[in-house]
Amino acid sequence: MILFAETENIMMRFKLLASALAGTACYVLVSFVGGRDGLWATEQLQEQKRLLAANTAVIEKTNEELNLEKVALQKDMDVIAAYARKLGFISEGERLVKISGLSMRETQIVDAGTVMRHKESRYIPERYCKGVGFIVFILLYAVLWLFDYSRGAVQLHFRRKLYKRKASIQGMPVYDL
Repeated sequence: MILFAETENIMMRFKLLASALAGTACYVLVSFVGGRDGLWATEQLQEQKRLLAANTAVIEKTNEELNLEKVALQKDMDVIAAYARKLGFISEGERLVKISGLSMRETQIVDAGTVMRHKESRYIPERYCKGVGFIVFILLYAVLWLFDYSRGAVQLHFRRKLYKRKASIQGMPVYDL
């Protein structure tokens, strides 16, 4: 009888620990995949990093072109003369011919890049991850307990008292002291 009670106690602990292990494993899995530092959030941040790097490359290319143009305007006389002609200036010995209907100025618009703002990554909050783990713990423990109950390995204490038969001899109750 003592061996049965000890085995039942060990099995109860095993069910509790197995349920806790499964609940913890589910919590870790959900947190690893969808948590704040999980795979889903990391993928979103990697996409933002890729977009920022592409935008930075475009801005650096524009900056390099403007720097080359600046150096050319500072040092190359032919480039300075070409820009002066675009603005309507002429040098000695040249004649200015104006044709009506044509614009003298040529406007050049430099794209400075697009504005990129940091977007908060979406993730599963920690309380939901823990909630999933706790629900798995409770459900697995209930399933294991119901399985033992259906086999008859576990009995409810209040059922034992309700259905306990009283011994009697010739109609008189007998009490075991």
